[in-house]
Amino acid sequence: MKYLVPEYYDQFKCKCGECRHSCCDGWPIRISMKEYYHLLGIRCSDSLRRKLDCALNLCHEPGKEGYAQLSANWLGLCMLQRDDGLCALQMELGDSLLPQVCKLYPRSSKQLTTINQGACSNSCEGVIELLMQFIDPLKFEERDLLITPEFKLNLTAKEQETCKESILIMQNRNYSLPDRFLLLGNHLNAKDFYSEIPSNRNQAFLILNVLNQYFINSSISEYCLLTQEYFNLEGKKLLHEAEISIIYSKYQLAKKHLEVILPDWQTLFEQLVVNHMFYNSFPYIDNHNRIVDSYLSLTLMYSFLRFNLLVFMANKTDSKDLVDFLSAIFRIIEHSNFKSIIAGLFKSNDFHILNCVPQLVYI
Repeated sequence: MKYLVPEYYDQFKCKCGECRHSCCDGWPIRISMKEYYHLLGIRCSDSLRRKLDCALNLCHEPGKEGYAQLSANWLGLCMLQRDDGLCALQMELGDSLLPQVCKLYPRSSKQLTTINQGACSNSCEGVIELLMQFIDPLKFEERDLLITPEFKLNLTAKEQETCKESILIMQNRNYSLPDRFLLLGNHLNAKDFYSEIPSNRNQAFLILNVLNQYFINSSISEYCLLTQEYFNLEGKKLLHEAEISIIYSKYQLAKKHLEVILPDWQTLFEQLVVNHMFYNSFPYIDNHNRIVDSYLSLTLMYSFLRFNLLVFMANKTDSKDLVDFLSAIFRIIEHSNFKSIIAGLFKSNDFHILNCVPQLVYI
């Protein structure tokens, strides 16, 4: 079947045991009813059977496609993962018996109105390492793939053109990356923005502090806590002018360090943002929900990444640390209801987010 895919698609290969943060780590892997009963009845070694019996557990509210899950051990690792990082099920019985999600990740496939689309998630460190190799804007090409689309996204021809135009705007290097976010907002009729660097970022710091506090108990808590400690934000819901001034000074120091160790940061972030947009069929992330919510989700995703990355890399220079951070953050962004969290969180806090977009994108 014909698929539109990013140009690196064929280059992606699972790192298997060499992966520092395996996709087997930290996630309960959901499987279908068919896969569950198939794994219960397969012939295998006594050792693998014990692992499967411990790992297979019914979901709290079983459904046909999300019927059971492969649970993690006390370290947060999949119970089927061997000490060398490889999958015991795959190594003993081959790829064909792997659950569909394990076969496909980090890939996703969907059927659009006029073409199928294959994409890869930024939550995989292998994908990020590939993206870091590209200097020119990411291209998308047609490929013949022997896979069936996981789901269908009903977009009109005009809506598909909006997806394409949005990516082209974010790849227009005649403008700085922050300016491209403002141009995108204008194009989507989210708001009329002007390309002018804001004189202060006070409201942006307040917004990002709220977002950090929300994720303080999530899988990315170490990064959120580090940022709160760096800026002395622990437990604070309001910031005074004097505090914001100190935060801004520390922010500038971290920003300069990042620009030294990552002079092409705009190129990397462009690739990450564009890959994320393609993966989610931006701006139709949840089919035909409000485009303005998709736009705000994208801008806050970018700002949230930048804000926490500046702090995390403040005393680091190793690109592996950068990759580990990005893949961890994108696990939250691309595999949770991040867009809905943004819409609900800031509505309840009475923030006027659209007015703050220029501050946020210039973080």
